[in-house]
Amino acid sequence: MYFQLARRNLMRNKARSLLAIVGIIIGVMAVASIGVFGESLKATVLENFQNVANEVIITPAYSTGHFEIDEKIARKIEKMSYVKETIAVKSGWATLEVKGKSGAANVYGMDEKAVKDLFEAEDGSIKLKGYCIVGKSLAERFKLRAGSKIIVEGREYRVSAVLKEEGARFDINPNRALILSVSDFDKIFDAKYSMIIVKVRDINEIEAFKSAIEKTINSREKKVSVFELKMILEKIDETFKQVTVFLMAIAGVSLLVAGVSILNIMLMSTLERTKEIGVMRAIGAYRESILRIFLLEALILGLIGSIIGGLLSIAGGYAIDMLVLGSAKYVLTPSTAFYMLEGITFGIITALISGLYPAWKASRLEPIEALRYE
Repeated sequence: MYFQLARRNLMRNKARSLLAIVGIIIGVMAVASIGVFGESLKATVLENFQNVANEVIITPAYSTGHFEIDEKIARKIEKMSYVKETIAVKSGWATLEVKGKSGAANVYGMDEKAVKDLFEAEDGSIKLKGYCIVGKSLAERFKLRAGSKIIVEGREYRVSAVLKEEGARFDINPNRALILSVSDFDKIFDAKYSMIIVKVRDINEIEAFKSAIEKTINSREKKVSVFELKMILEKIDETFKQVTVFLMAIAGVSLLVAGVSILNIMLMSTLERTKEIGVMRAIGAYRESILRIFLLEALILGLIGSIIGGLLSIAGGYAIDMLVLGSAKYVLTPSTAFYMLEGITFGIITALISGLYPAWKASRLEPIEALRYE
C-alpha cells in the first residue's frame, strides 16, 4: 500500500520527478566513472613497472665511505640462493667527439645480454663487442644513427644501435648515456661496479634476500645499500588511491546538487499536499505512516536514478579512458563493479538523506491546521 501511494504521488508530477532522477543519474555516473578511470589510470601506470617488481638495486653504501662494489661482493650476490639473475653495471664520465663536435656523457659498462633484457633498439641492433650503443637524447644531440663513428676518450667506436627513449626508471636511464661492453669500458676506466641490479626469484623472497645481504656482506661494516623497487610500486598504488578518492569527491558535488534537488521537490510536494496529509491524519493515519510514504518516494527516486547512473558509468568510464588513456582494456574489471556499487549506494543514501527533513516535516503536520491550509 505504501509503495502504491508513493508511486502515485510521484506520477502526479512526472516532469519534476524525472528531473530529480536525471540529477541522481548524473551524480552517480560522475562518481562511478571517475572511480573507474582512476583505477584504469593506476593499472596503466603500474603495468609499466610490473616487470621490475621483483628487482632489487644494490649500490655502494655512500654514507659509510664506500663508492664502488668490488668483484668479490658481486660474485657473492650472484651466488645467493634467492637470486634469479644479476646485472652488474659500471659507470663513469667520458669525453665524446663526433665530427669535430665534443661533449661529455655518462658511460655504462654492461653485458650485452643485460642491455638486451633492459632496453630496446629504435635504430640498428644491439651488439657491444667493439661497438657502442647510444641513448635517444645523446643520439639527437650529436646527430648519431646506427653506423656512425664516435670517439670515446681517444678510442673510436661505431654505433651499433640507438635505443628507444626511456621514461622514468629507477635503475638505469640511458637516454643521455653511451653503453660499452665491460671489456671496452675497462680499457678506458679503472672502476669497479657502481650498481648491481638483482632479479629475485620470487617477489615474496625480497625480505629474505635483504636479510641475507645484511648477514653476508654488511655483517661487520655496511658496504652496500639495498633498495627494493616493490616499495615504489606500493607508494604508486597508495598515491593513486588517494588521487581517485579526491577526484570522486569532486564528482560527488554533482550528487550533492541532485540531493538538493530532491530536497526541494519533496518540500514542494509537502506544501502542495498539506490538505491531503491533513485528511489522512484525520482518518487515523499515524505520523510514522506519513513519514514512511515520503521516505519511500525519495527512495524510489534514488533507486531508479542510481541504478541507471551505475549502469551508464561503464559507458562513462569507457569514454574517459579512451579520451585520456587511448585504451579501455581496464574498464571491465572487478574494480568497475565495486565503483558501480559504490556510486549506486551513495546515490541511494543521498536521496534518503535529502528526503528526511521533508518527510519529518510532513509527519509533524497537525490534522486541523493541515485541513485549514489553503
